[in-house]
Amino acid sequence: MDVDKISPEQVKECVPLIEGGRVYLLDVRTKEEWDMGHAPKAIHFDLARLEKGELPDIPKDADICTCCVSGGRAEIAKNILLKNGFSKVRNLDGLRDWKLAGGDVII
Repeated sequence: MDVDKISPEQVKECVPLIEGGRVYLLDVRTKEEWDMGHAPKAIHFDLARLEKGELPDIPKDADICTCCVSGGRAEIAKNILLKNGFSKVRNLDGLRDWKLAGGDVII
């Protein structure tokens, strides 16, 4: 994966990769937002934790997509991960993009 923002077409391509466990989906929304619905294979890791210097337990060479509500926090998270040695991180944008691409959401 290139390190950039994912287009709507690429989101559709990523859904089966994430659902199949080949790409990590890092959801950086708050716990309250997470509890209202999230992708089944997503890893919840609030952006505030990244901003404090905590890092998720994901291999640094893994393919990772970040998401939030509209993409703003996902972009911040992507940049933090890249600055901390993660090499293949892209901004998926928001959970609504995930849903529009056919991804499941569980509550």
